[in-house]
Amino acid sequence: MPRPDDVFQERLYCVRWVETYTDEQDREKTRRHYCSVTEADLERERKVLSLLQQRFEDWQEKGFIPSKKIARGGDKTEEPIRTRGWTYWHHLFNPRQIVIAGLFTQFIDLLNDRKQISILLLLLGRVLNNNSRLSRWKPSQSGGIGGVIDVFSNQALNTFYNYSTRGFSLLNSLAINIKKETLFGSSATTVSDAREINNDMDFWINDPPYADAVNYHELADFFLSWYQTYFSKSFSSWFTHNRCALAVKGDGSDFKRSMIEIYINLVSHMPKNGLQLVMFTHQDPSVWADLGMILWAAGLQVSAAWTISTETDSALKKGNYVQGTVLLVLRKRLNDDVAFLDEIYPLIEDEVREQLDKMLAIDDKDAPNFGDTDYQLAAYAAALRVLTQYSEIEGMDIKHELFRERGKGEKSEFEKVIDRAVEIACNHLVPENFAEFHWKSLTADERLYLKGVELEKHGEFRNGAYQELAKGFGVRDYNFLYAKTKSNEARFKTASEFKRTNLKGDGFDLTLVRHLLFAIHETVSKETVQEGLNYLKVEVPNYWSDRKRALEVLRYLSRLEHIPHLPHWKKDAEAARVLAGAVENDHG
Repeated sequence: MPRPDDVFQERLYCVRWVETYTDEQDREKTRRHYCSVTEADLERERKVLSLLQQRFEDWQEKGFIPSKKIARGGDKTEEPIRTRGWTYWHHLFNPRQIVIAGLFTQFIDLLNDRKQISILLLLLGRVLNNNSRLSRWKPSQSGGIGGVIDVFSNQALNTFYNYSTRGFSLLNSLAINIKKETLFGSSATTVSDAREINNDMDFWINDPPYADAVNYHELADFFLSWYQTYFSKSFSSWFTHNRCALAVKGDGSDFKRSMIEIYINLVSHMPKNGLQLVMFTHQDPSVWADLGMILWAAGLQVSAAWTISTETDSALKKGNYVQGTVLLVLRKRLNDDVAFLDEIYPLIEDEVREQLDKMLAIDDKDAPNFGDTDYQLAAYAAALRVLTQYSEIEGMDIKHELFRERGKGEKSEFEKVIDRAVEIACNHLVPENFAEFHWKSLTADERLYLKGVELEKHGEFRNGAYQELAKGFGVRDYNFLYAKTKSNEARFKTASEFKRTNLKGDGFDLTLVRHLLFAIHETVSKETVQEGLNYLKVEVPNYWSDRKRALEVLRYLSRLEHIPHLPHWKKDAEAARVLAGAVENDHG
């Protein structure tokens, strides 16, 4: 609890009550009420604190609640210490949350059945993940009631000024149906270093660390600090102390060297016809290039790749962030084939297109499972499938290339190939209802702008998504396209926001799309479509031969008129629709 003179204080400021009632058709329903805090509410909080104070020392001594310190020096574990002064793992929970979890663990301690303890420890993890000072309240984007988001909806230890606490109703949501399966043959579960495994297996499944994307070795203590008593009781060979020193971390050459050692060891313990399945999700081409070189150096080749939709919650499918995981199927490379880069590029182009076409064919048009970023991941995987089938590419020493110090901005040959794969993917992905022939006749700048508008249409406002898109199209100078660059608010300008800027230079300034945007602006500002049409007929060099392409762009922009979260496009989209009609009916 904060001391009276602490800068950071906490107070209960809203309570959500759930009421159960029967409607006119005699159906049981619930409704929620949001209420200001009463003295009775505050009295209940004082009672909770008193109950905890009576039990705190005893519960810590018996291991029902953690007494472990947060390890210093970690990228993620340092954050709660630095921002809030929370130095012990129990500081990440308020009194009510500790009482709920403590009563849960007290019950687990009464059991002697190892299977029951295992199941309840998993459920305890769900309690902790959904009921902590790091649980945040997420308002509904559609005007609904919103709800509590779990701690690890983001793989970090983020602190909030308005966190959410669940009541005992939390326990009612923990019922799970575990399907019983009979396993034939012997089995064993061990916790060990992958570099020291000495069992021969036909099939290895692994989910490697994503460079420095997720610091699992730090975040695990959030749960382990609560589990340690029960591990020593039921899983005596397992550990609960911090293993950061042994973690494979994403910090340069040490990470790469450890990864090669792991995969070489796994390869040495699988037969010639064995398989590995690697699950990987990362948006950085350099990380994919490193993964490719690691697998290649270990003597593995990618024989198949599948992008699986892993974010199945409809609420998570509205942005254009990565919604899938790439599953790489690997086999031992048994050939000595040699290739040159000029031979590889056409093969990659065919492989990327085939991979994307398969994904597009199975995707749900109304509720897409994949966004542009997922298709980029598929392009990375397709490139690896081509590259890793050769034992040698232009005489490159793969280990030297992997560990070689590079200058600022310098890319490895692998990374250049993967960049090319993403460029192929971007060019292959035509916006919905846009004619492919006209799409491919646009410049890279024009396609970047229109695909950026599509990102916004899909509810994507992360700056990084626009950066990846620009990288895919090979466009370096694009900052002038932005209307906003603030985190999670990024978007490109509308026609009216461009006004007269970017009409006198080169590149995008000279394109048909830029002329069409200004014609839309003229139509809106002058309140007559004739002004927009006159501009196009005077300024577009090949107006008559470019009419069909112009119509395709105008109709594409006009579809933004009735999208609720794009009110800033409403007038411009309406003008694009009217202007399209004028261009279509213009006969001289």
